[in-house]
Amino acid sequence: MFASLSRSVVKHSWWYVVGWIILVLICKFACPSLADYTTSSAGAGLSSHYESTQATNVANKYFPSTVNASGSLAISNTNGSAITTDQQTSTTAPSIAGLVTYLNDKKIDGVAGVKTNNGVYPNGYFSANGKVQIVAVSFSAASGSTNVNNAVTTVRNDVNSYFKGTTLRGQLTGNAAIAVDTTSAYASAQTILTIFTVLGIVVVLLLVFRSPIIAFTPVVVVGVLHIAAASLTALLAKLLNFQVGTDLDPLLIVVMFGVGTDYVVFLLFKHRENVINMIPKDRVALRKVMDKSLSQMSIVILSAAMTVTIAFAALLTANLESLKTLGPGLMIGVILMGLAGVTLLPAIFNLAGNALFWPVKPKARPADAKHRTQSEYFADSVGRHPLLWVTGVAVFMAICCLGMISYLGPNGKTYNTLYELPTSTLSQQATNTISGAFPAGFIGPTQIYIASDNSKALNLTDVTNLQTEVKGISGVSSVTQLVGNNTSDPTASTAAYFNVILEANPYTIPAINLIQDTIEPKVNLSIPGAVVNVGGTSATFVDVRDSVLLSLKYVVPTAIVLIGIVLFFLLKRTIVASLWILLAVVFLYFAVLGLVSIIFLKLLGYDGLDFSVVMIAYLFVMAVGSDYNILVSDYIRSAHDSGKSALDAAKYAMVQGGPSISAAAAILAVTFASMLVTNIQLLEEIGASVMAACLIASFLLVSKGITGISILNRKSYWWPSRIHPPAAEEDGPPPAEATKEPVSV
Repeated sequence: MFASLSRSVVKHSWWYVVGWIILVLICKFACPSLADYTTSSAGAGLSSHYESTQATNVANKYFPSTVNASGSLAISNTNGSAITTDQQTSTTAPSIAGLVTYLNDKKIDGVAGVKTNNGVYPNGYFSANGKVQIVAVSFSAASGSTNVNNAVTTVRNDVNSYFKGTTLRGQLTGNAAIAVDTTSAYASAQTILTIFTVLGIVVVLLLVFRSPIIAFTPVVVVGVLHIAAASLTALLAKLLNFQVGTDLDPLLIVVMFGVGTDYVVFLLFKHRENVINMIPKDRVALRKVMDKSLSQMSIVILSAAMTVTIAFAALLTANLESLKTLGPGLMIGVILMGLAGVTLLPAIFNLAGNALFWPVKPKARPADAKHRTQSEYFADSVGRHPLLWVTGVAVFMAICCLGMISYLGPNGKTYNTLYELPTSTLSQQATNTISGAFPAGFIGPTQIYIASDNSKALNLTDVTNLQTEVKGISGVSSVTQLVGNNTSDPTASTAAYFNVILEANPYTIPAINLIQDTIEPKVNLSIPGAVVNVGGTSATFVDVRDSVLLSLKYVVPTAIVLIGIVLFFLLKRTIVASLWILLAVVFLYFAVLGLVSIIFLKLLGYDGLDFSVVMIAYLFVMAVGSDYNILVSDYIRSAHDSGKSALDAAKYAMVQGGPSISAAAAILAVTFASMLVTNIQLLEEIGASVMAACLIASFLLVSKGITGISILNRKSYWWPSRIHPPAAEEDGPPPAEATKEPVSV
């Protein structure tokens, strides 16, 4: 099958190029835009059995206005002085009261109302230190909707315009403003990622191959295919009625550039080796070389793409919607790059002919070369001391794993997605202003909803007693007045709610633990004949945390089993090699997570790793580790099949396959390194995780560890599969005498 595909691509290269162009154009103009299905408020997507979702359902039924987006305008003096009475109520100069009237009179589309209260907190919106007053902004729809997003920008502009020329300023935060700022931050990050990724790939490819055609072709191809991937993802989102988060497109960019360029490296290293060994004299002979190269590497490229796709497919089993919706887009991107890696890219390289490697013609190392290459040096070293190398790699990774102690500690994870954004984020600055004058929990109140379970009026005495009990809980700053669903006769209300202001920041672990360990157990069954649910920011993250842990129970074993099955068949029904590779990749994951924990928690002092990193990093590490293991195992197996011993086969894989793995890992590491300059902590942590996985896997685990294990296991490494000697004209490594002098890289 692969031989037939290779012949077809080489024979009809122009048709493949034109076909891909037509496909991209169809996707671009026939599919919807991904931006229409991307929202920062796609949220956790918690199922209905979670308490915070049940609280939202009660709110939707009895208090629909409370479900809409809300905002807090923090009004303060730019010089830090106290707000004067004149600044609060003046009718002749810009004032806070005048601002409220001004905004309400403008009737901004998406804004339901604006109000304030001059009373001192907790009876009003004026801080005890007299420096900050809150103006509450109620929106007419949920955060993330178009009119609310536009309203956030309008309110900010109008406030700046109103206070211009005074010392007063207004800073807007709240779920609507945070959604807008998150979208903006990720859009900026996407631009940065694209620029740095392209530059990094071009530089690395120029250093490796010294050819401008090779350096720029993958960048152009991946850039074009990204359009198709985004469009197809949007089409799938439309058909299946889901939305994706703002972190998908940045991840999609680096994934497609990273894996796509890796497949180029896999193919071109083999092609360069074949060009040197076969010495084509004309264009026809050169096409035969490309045919052979593509035939040899198609299964490796497609296997690698299949493994990565299956790793991302495991996301579909996640319990958390925001993680689950990452899967389809990433899968589509990898599938497109895998198919392009065996059709479009080799077709373009074939059309380039002799100009492909220009201006440096591929040539073998001189027979009298005085210095060994690094690949030869390490091949000899691992060959002489395989047990020592395997032990050394294992010890190094075990040391990295010790960093898991920090991650598993009480402050190892963070749910503070606002403070993971750049410090210049407007809503974060507003939150800082509020937190400096009010209890930190003021920025995200907890709601407690009480609904009669028999349609009878609530016993208000029981509800009032519950308010008093909650107010007395350590860690609670205040509770607001009770609001019933029957405004004309509160005693006839069948549902009610009140807000709880925590002392801790609602995004932090102490606030989340307080809700889960104390408030929820106290209130859930507190009122006979009624259902009591806790909602709000902290309550949502209680359920997000539980959902992530539940997702791990499904995603982790699913990915291992699926990748294990793929490895078993790709390695010709080999059990031992597949198990060693799976074990090595799982070990790699814990080492990477430990190393990243050391870097961000111990050295950089981060408050914690983002709660989703443990899941996303797992899939990337599984994909990267499996990819490189597949390539080196293919080299080892082909050498075995050609009659080499376990030792010679491993050395052959290190000499011939090692450089391509190192180059591919360097490119993927550079690609993900671009995430380190986005100033978004989640992307920084994912970038560092993949970089660490690439470098550890390529330079230690795969090139020294797995090859060393194959030497120690000898032919039993391939049990129960049998080694088959090559048939006549079978593609494989050249005879032993032809590989004494390895190809220069």
